[in-house]
Parts: sequence; C-alpha cells; structure tokens
Amino acid sequence: MIVNIGLDVGFGDVKIIAGGIDDETPDVTLKYPTAVAYAKAGIIGSLGSVEEEYDFNGRTYLVGKTALQCHDLFSTRDIEFLLRYSPLLAYKAIKDLATAENIQLSAILSAQKRLCLGIPLAYYNRRHELENSLANYTVCGDIVSFDTIDVRAQSQGILFDYMVDQNGQPVEGRIDKTVLVIDIGFNTVDILGVVAGRPSKEWSGMIEHGGICRICDDLKNYLQTEFNCNLSEQVVKDIICNGYVNLYGNKKDLSTPIRSFKEAYCDWLIQEINSRWDKFLKRADRLIIAGGGSYYTDSLQGGYPSDFVIIPDMPEFGNARGFFKYLMADKGNA
Repeated sequence: MIVNIGLDVGFGDVKIIAGGIDDETPDVTLKYPTAVAYAKAGIIGSLGSVEEEYDFNGRTYLVGKTALQCHDLFSTRDIEFLLRYSPLLAYKAIKDLATAENIQLSAILSAQKRLCLGIPLAYYNRRHELENSLANYTVCGDIVSFDTIDVRAQSQGILFDYMVDQNGQPVEGRIDKTVLVIDIGFNTVDILGVVAGRPSKEWSGMIEHGGICRICDDLKNYLQTEFNCNLSEQVVKDIICNGYVNLYGNKKDLSTPIRSFKEAYCDWLIQEINSRWDKFLKRADRLIIAGGGSYYTDSLQGGYPSDFVIIPDMPEFGNARGFFKYLMADKGNA
C-alpha cells in the first residue's frame, strides 16, 4: 500500500489532501486549526478523552480544535513553531486520515508513505531542517517515518495545482505561462513570480505578517476595547469565519466591524501588490489568487480583467492539492 500525502502546515490551519490508499477510495480532504497547547491534568485529573492528547518529545499536548479552548494556546506565527511542531501536526494528519478512511492507524504507519509539503518562501533555505524533523520521530509511542519527503516553497503547490491535472499530467496551455501566484495565508503572503513556466527569484517574495492575521489583530483589539474580551488569535480567526462571538451564552453579531477590517486589509494588500509587482502583472498571462485569505479579498480581483484572475475551487487547499498532484506526477518513482 502506498499513501501519497499533500500537506500544507500553515500558520492558521493544517490542510491535507491524501490518496492512493486503495484503488477504489477517492482522495481525502481534511483541515484542522494549527492550534497546539500543553495538556493539563487540573484538579479533575484525567477526566476527558485521552485520545485527544499527544505525547511528543517528553510533553503532552492538545492539537487542533480541542486546543482552541486552552488558555495558554501557543502562538503560531513564528517559523520556529513550524519547525518544532510540524511532526506533531503531521502525526495528527495521519491519525485523522486513518479515521476518515475507517482503517487502523497502524495500517498507515506501516504503509509506504510519500509526503510533500511547503515552507514559507523566505525560509526556503531552512527546508532541510524541516525534512530532518519529519524523517523519523515518535508520537504516543508510534514511530512515524516517510519513504520520501519533498519540501517545496509555499505557493509552489498552488502553481502545481494550476499546471497539472489530478493524475499529475500537464494541462495543455498552462505549462509555459507567465503568472503571478498570490498565496494569502494566516501570517504570510507568499508571492511567486513565474516566467515562461519557471519560478523567478527576482519576482518572488514574501510579505511577513501580511496575511489575515492583520484582520485578526484589528478584531482582537476591538474585542478587548468593546467587551474587555482577550482571546487568542486562533479563536479570533474562528470568530471572523463565523461572524459573531459568544458572550455569556449570547451571540454578539460582529459582521459590521469584521467587514470594515476586511475592507481595510484589502486596501492595504492591493497597495502592497501594486507597489512591488505592478510591472510584472502588466506582462503576465494570469494572476492566481489562493490560500485561505483569498476568501477575504474580493476587491483584490476587482482591479483586473475577469479572465485574467484565477481563483481555484476551495482555494485554501491549493497548496495541499498541488503537493498531492506533484506526488502523482512522480508516481513512476514510487
């Protein structure tokens, strides 16, 4: 059995596209928050589900949605967080994959596994650290290893998603295009310039702390000022998605301030893009906007011809889907 896993460990969410478990099973699409916190016993001891706890490197953690309720939720904006906790997040991805497929976790752990994932553009020189951290490790007594690990630059997955089909075959008319890929994440905006099908160092860059965390910061300050409510950025991210906050058992509608913060963010991001990439865009064939932040940037595409801008289906999965397609293109070497 061969399992191909396209993994996007973002600062906001972990996205997984996996397949190859058996010939009749469709690809699996999963997502959970990039949320990690220490598990605490408290005065009630071990009350609760130990299945949600993960032993890793001598500590016990909560990961994903269960961690969102913790008071001391880790900040996820730092590259050191991804380097340290990507193995733990990848283990949860494998565990969730086993649950989705209704098979034993041990079956996937013992299978041949091929992993492709990304690292933010500005930290691409640290990709070998990420590879080494994922090479062989233990969580909850389970040994995790991958037969192949391929670390690509974040936003390259979105490019693969555009250039090749689900079977990893080139899409006619897309291989040699000049495109700009804007990958709007939680913390970073990764921008990949592609000239005649090849990534360009000159026209690629990353806007650190330029993702939707800026909207979260504005809303977090608003909640603190208006309601004396100090919440973690991961919780605030969920509030932005839902459009309301629960206060003392009642839903408080926040659609108006959230809309205002989104508009301000779009105005800022458009200015950033135009000031640095306007010359490139004028000669480009296409502009591809993806990543989870693309849901909040309607006005960004409004300044260009409609047939110039491409927003893929389920754009937050663009990288994971592209990484999976990359593995499918390389299946002859499996």
